[in-house]
Amino acid sequence: MIVYGRPRIGKTWALRFAIDHLPTNFDAPLPILYANCNSYRVPSEEKFYSDLLSDFNFPFISKRNSSELRRQVVNFMLEKAEKSKLRRLVLIIDEAHRLTEAHYNWLMDIYNALIQKKISMTVISVGQEELLSRRTFFLEQKRSQIIGRFMTHEHDFHGIRTWEDMQLILSGYDSPEISCYPEASGCSFSQYFFPEGYKKKERLESEAKMLFELFADLRKEHGVSAVLEIPMEYFSFTIENALKKYGIHGDQHYWINKAQWREAIEMSGYVESEIYMALV
Repeated sequence: MIVYGRPRIGKTWALRFAIDHLPTNFDAPLPILYANCNSYRVPSEEKFYSDLLSDFNFPFISKRNSSELRRQVVNFMLEKAEKSKLRRLVLIIDEAHRLTEAHYNWLMDIYNALIQKKISMTVISVGQEELLSRRTFFLEQKRSQIIGRFMTHEHDFHGIRTWEDMQLILSGYDSPEISCYPEASGCSFSQYFFPEGYKKKERLESEAKMLFELFADLRKEHGVSAVLEIPMEYFSFTIENALKKYGIHGDQHYWINKAQWREAIEMSGYVESEIYMALV
């Protein structure tokens, strides 16, 4: 499948989460290999296979030719997949919008070599919106061999679009069952940074609707008319700014008011990012 979305919305962090939790969903060991697609002026098989082996932390990368490098990649994957009862593995490729048709043909060679050994490989390509355009191009060119193996499904990975999304995320800062600060302390982020406010039932999730409206208002003030989608990077920066600047280690406020939330958003770089995206 392909997973696509605009920059800074949290795709790479979502990958890390998936790598940690996918095997438990299958109730069996599931090897998950992660690779990053590097950008080269002139891509080559040797560079592609060498980069894969490097990302897999393979200890003895051959410096000979593409055939030898591909053999090392396939054998490494075989070894991993044979340890799984499912006889399958998952390859996640980040920055996959950089993949060309040649890259997919090289991936097909690996895929076919594994199939001969009765090993299934699922490839999840994650990148920016160009990935969807690449899939459309392959469909128009009737590259069914690529679509069928690597692009059967698609998923639009998006940022925060509603205040309910925001409320769900903020609840994680309020609940020690979800996340603690300091780690393993049994104390939530909001409790740690605003002990008095927390004691009197103040919660970050209660700020969701007001905070969402502040993001929307700031966009309008700067003439940004695109569909509202808040990248996770800038939202998490906003929360971090508010906790550090106004909490127990900063100005030591009882709680965060509306003007302070607005300042925290502005400090995150969100407005500048949206203005830039509107110009691209």
